[in-house]
Amino acid sequence: MTTSPRRRRRAQVGAFTAVAALAAGLLSGCSMASSDASGGKDTLTAWAWGSPATGLKATAKAFEKSHPGVTVKVQDVGNPAIWDKITAGMAAGGQGLPDVMDIGGDYMSNYLETFPDGFANLGDLGASSLAEDFPTGLWKGGQNAKGEQYGMPFEVNTNLLYYRKDLFEKAGVDIDSISTWNQMLAAGVKIKKATGANLLAVDKAASQADSANFFEMLARLEGTFFFNGKGEITLNDKGSVNALTFLKQANDKHLVTDIPQSQGTTSQMKGQSPVAIMPGASWMVGSFQSTAPEMKGKWGVRMSPAMRKGGYTASSAGGTYLTVAKSSKKQKLAYEYVKYSMATLAGQKVITKADGLFPSYEPMWQTAEFKQSNPYFGLDTNQLVIKALSQDTPPDYYTKDFPKALKVYDDAQTQVLVKGADPKTALDRAAKLLADQTGRKSAQD
Repeated sequence: MTTSPRRRRRAQVGAFTAVAALAAGLLSGCSMASSDASGGKDTLTAWAWGSPATGLKATAKAFEKSHPGVTVKVQDVGNPAIWDKITAGMAAGGQGLPDVMDIGGDYMSNYLETFPDGFANLGDLGASSLAEDFPTGLWKGGQNAKGEQYGMPFEVNTNLLYYRKDLFEKAGVDIDSISTWNQMLAAGVKIKKATGANLLAVDKAASQADSANFFEMLARLEGTFFFNGKGEITLNDKGSVNALTFLKQANDKHLVTDIPQSQGTTSQMKGQSPVAIMPGASWMVGSFQSTAPEMKGKWGVRMSPAMRKGGYTASSAGGTYLTVAKSSKKQKLAYEYVKYSMATLAGQKVITKADGLFPSYEPMWQTAEFKQSNPYFGLDTNQLVIKALSQDTPPDYYTKDFPKALKVYDDAQTQVLVKGADPKTALDRAAKLLADQTGRKSAQD
């Protein structure tokens, strides 16, 4: 199997600012978690979208077979509609919510902070004993600030480095000799001189929120993110400054192609906008094969270099969580379905076959289904992803103010890459603005 293309859902995170209006306008179409439309006392309802919904429908049938008398109804609500409906239900005190909900990783802490009574505590239902079966950072991403578990990891993605074998070979650069991003920068100079291709592409003016993806990857490799576990702002800490400084150094050396985020991925994969590397999420493994089959043999994939010698060579690229609504009158049964789907080999084999997503459940990684070579890249990409996920990387702390943090960072990136501003100065200003907007303390104070 391979990971499937799953883009971040940032455009809809801002829906939390309009919960009152949503609650008034959207609840009329929602089914009640506390009611049972079929009249049966053992009916569960679940909301998801796309591939996750496909997978849950498959485990619903399997769960019903092993639990006579139970019916599981999975609704593919659609993305982004699902966030509006969940937000509306949360704002109404849980009214209209299903028993089980699939929640994006960049929404999880947002909901937990905004609606602290929205989800059932899975730790109280027995989930704490399962922690060792999931990547540490991803598991902690389903917790609130007190360390209470509210989300069970569903799918998972990690960042990888995709690179043009032919360009590295033409420039006489051994990709395996590169262990740090500074070494990659030096390699980029050689590659451009030999081939004319830039090292990488970035949407310099940050025309879309996803323009921050590469910065986020580098910051994670430094062990930081926009906020820390206390909810303090870390946008201008040493690691974040180092990440944006690298981007400026690459830009100053004229190694960065400026491509709008919405247009660049396909053209880079196809070689139409030639770049030596494409840092990106593991779900892109499948995208290369479907988008640029003619480039087979020219693209390679490996783990990321470290920001400094001995540092992280893996970083999170998002995931999703299964949750149980606090308003559900069948929390124990709902948890059993979540556990079956996410934390048993029987359920995982059913759901992974159906949805094609990379599972978070580590015992599933050791099964025969995961030991197979990828002919496009000429190696076992699943094992590469597993190696990356096995690093004990820190969790991402999004908080409910992530949309605001993303906006002030995007503005800072524009100042640095378009106008030549100093990275530390730009991030200090961004952090101060974020503190003023949110009332949060900066970790640097």
